Amino acid sequence: MSLKNRDSTKNRLYGHKDFLSQFCISKQNGELHHAYLISGNIGIGKSLLSRQLAVYLLNDNNKKTLLDNSSILDEVEYVLSLDEDNSVWRQVFYHSHPDMTYLSASKSDQNKSGLIKIEDIKSIANITNHQSGRGGWRVIIIDSLDKTNRNGANAILKILEEPPYKTIFFLIAHNSSNVIPTIRSRCQQIKLNALSIEDTCLILKEQIRDLEDEQTKNLALLCEGSPGMALLIYESDIDKYMDELAKVIREKLELDEILKLAFNWGNNISKKPELSLATQFIFDKLFSESALRALNIKNNFSSNQQSYFSISKLADILAETFTSNELANIHMDWQKEFQFNQANYLDMGIFMQQTFYKLYSQMHFR
Repeated sequence: MSLKNRDSTKNRLYGHKDFLSQFCISKQNGELHHAYLISGNIGIGKSLLSRQLAVYLLNDNNKKTLLDNSSILDEVEYVLSLDEDNSVWRQVFYHSHPDMTYLSASKSDQNKSGLIKIEDIKSIANITNHQSGRGGWRVIIIDSLDKTNRNGANAILKILEEPPYKTIFFLIAHNSSNVIPTIRSRCQQIKLNALSIEDTCLILKEQIRDLEDEQTKNLALLCEGSPGMALLIYESDIDKYMDELAKVIREKLELDEILKLAFNWGNNISKKPELSLATQFIFDKLFSESALRALNIKNNFSSNQQSYFSISKLADILAETFTSNELANIHMDWQKEFQFNQANYLDMGIFMQQTFYKLYSQMHFR
């Protein structure tokens, strides 16, 4: 799948109108909380929502004129109307606004851990000790708490214990239960739902040119309302490995062919972060699907959606070989080992070979 078809310039916000409405009412009543812990599945727009709300707050000086001239816009629609034509929107989304701090991190040669650096977190205190550059709100976005260690979390907690004046924190987490209780207790907790399949399809069509309707719907169904995950899967080339795996199963090739596929797959996981996340997602889906089939439970995945990444056939084979409890244990062990290998920079090619060898051995020597 070619990245040249991806349109990364579009950032329209979809969904989450219940929270948007709640936030707007709180702002109008002067009752905004100083910190919002925004959680939910990967790829449902937590970061996009936080930045859109940052524009809303930082655009305060321009808002009155806009609403006076366009009285038909209610507050939520006003928030959603702010886009690249607005100078504050451009500053926020290009991380150049003097009153916004956006902390994020990913693995690189300069940042081997992939974590947000503790010195960057501590620097927030220095920023908030000064008056805002434009006399209004200041916004701090940390994307995400999943990318902080214990020391980083404690540094964030220290800042939240004495919240600076007219400063709002948007703390993003994929799973709020992984956030330390002392941070949770100092935030208003917002759990965002997945997007509708319709909204997910709209986003995919906006982001990827020439995407066929059936492929769009299958991606949206596969990712259960997470357009970010759907886009990541589209870009990861994981379909190539799943198709090869289906071929291996269909043609009943020898173990060395399976291990060769596994090594190539794992080797590329180390090179492509999007393939790592896509692999986790697909294996989670595969083991969950297999466990349901082992229990003879019909799920809500259509046959077209199952076949999109050739999950269906492999899920059938696993369900015929293992019980649902065994699959649950295999799944849990695989998750722990995958995360351990990633965190410790171990050879993912060897790990994937071990994964396939274990499954192959258990399936053939029962």
